[in-house]
Amino acid sequence: MTAISDKSALKPYFRWLVLAIMSLICFAQYFIYDSVTPLGSLIKAPPAQGGLGFSGSQYGLLFSAYAVANVFLLMLLVAGVLVDKLGLKKSGIIYGSLCFLGAALTALGAMEGLPRLLGPAYEWLRTAFLPDWSPELKVMLLGRAIYGVGAEAILVVNNKVLARWFKGKELAFAFGLNLTIMRLGTFLALNIQAPVAKHWGLRNALWFAAFIMLIGFSTYFMYLWLERKARGREGAPIAEGGLAAAGTANQPEEKFRLREIFSFSPSFWYISLLCVTFYSAVFPFQAYAPDILVQKFKYSEILAGTIASALIFGTMIFTPIFGWLVDRFGKRAKLMMLGSLLIIPCHLLLGYTTIPPIIPIFVVGIALSLVPAALWAAIPMMVPENRLGTAFGVIGYIQNVGLMLFPYIAGRIADAHTTQKVINGQNVAIVDYTSTMLMFALLGVVGFVFALLLKRADSRRKEGQSIDSVMRG
Repeated sequence: MTAISDKSALKPYFRWLVLAIMSLICFAQYFIYDSVTPLGSLIKAPPAQGGLGFSGSQYGLLFSAYAVANVFLLMLLVAGVLVDKLGLKKSGIIYGSLCFLGAALTALGAMEGLPRLLGPAYEWLRTAFLPDWSPELKVMLLGRAIYGVGAEAILVVNNKVLARWFKGKELAFAFGLNLTIMRLGTFLALNIQAPVAKHWGLRNALWFAAFIMLIGFSTYFMYLWLERKARGREGAPIAEGGLAAAGTANQPEEKFRLREIFSFSPSFWYISLLCVTFYSAVFPFQAYAPDILVQKFKYSEILAGTIASALIFGTMIFTPIFGWLVDRFGKRAKLMMLGSLLIIPCHLLLGYTTIPPIIPIFVVGIALSLVPAALWAAIPMMVPENRLGTAFGVIGYIQNVGLMLFPYIAGRIADAHTTQKVINGQNVAIVDYTSTMLMFALLGVVGFVFALLLKRADSRRKEGQSIDSVMRG
């Protein structure tokens, strides 16, 4: 017999506890993504100086590899469907495991003892394919690709959890707090990894990141425990499979058909294209920002990482605020237009002026608060809940196309504007990032165009269905 307490209403704070626990695994996921960002100069340094000797384009590949499997093997689209089909428990465990495996392989690839560890496989890796790439680079790229599959899918899981628990209840504010905790992972990576590498070496810094991912993954089991504790109680969302709702368990499951994604509204596709251009103008820039500060402004690696983290500091302050404003006043499309517009002058100022870089970098952080606070909370307003995993998978897939292409393109542009100089008896690479920053600014222009098209398409939607409206529970 079920105890009466099991059927009591959940306390109001319960869904915020779910939010906090879910945010921790995403915190670790964000930490891993940027764990190599402040190490860029070290990764490109010659092996004699403790580095890996990667070129600028090879360093960019560490970020492009994140999206390769998601794009070419359609893994993110598959993940979106699997989250809907397998449920949150199984899919979260599978993809959390992939995050940790990828982080561990990335660290393994940088080990000095890799030839001894791999034995004959090391020589095979050297010569079997892409002989210009070192075995170390190939193992690290494999790790980043596996991590990318898990990381993007975990975001789909996270987004669906928040949509279940907060739809009609401060959804944009919840997404804002969620993003703040996630970006704390990036903020700490930018500020911690360089000092860790300075004291314990590049390799140990990468293993430290893998340990952070392991801790983050373990928190997902706390979320599953909270879900079980809430099952069947008033205030809990309907359990997957209809376990918590009388009268829903016997309803036939609606079959998924891939072609149904093409029935999504024009607003959904505009928001997807805005997503890819906006994030391609921000995240690849973030990957190169510390080296830009080292090369152009002559900062140390540690100071460069700290200044670059001003971008994330801005998002941590403003994302929850903008989320609260979205819940209260709507205006999602207008906020996306403003955020897209803001990044254009910031990239141009960094590329063509010597204005203190912390100012435009911080403003990019404000833009990165405006757009996601409005964008992710708008998706549940466009798509039925039983298609949310698929919708997040589609938009994530399109986003990953940009995250695959533009870090590598930025690296190729940087390599084309790199010269060698002898300083204190050592060959030092001098990189001019002006053209790279122009590319990021142009991406901002394209993103703003899609934001305008989104606003135009949304204005034609029926009263109460516009994403600019206030969401009601």
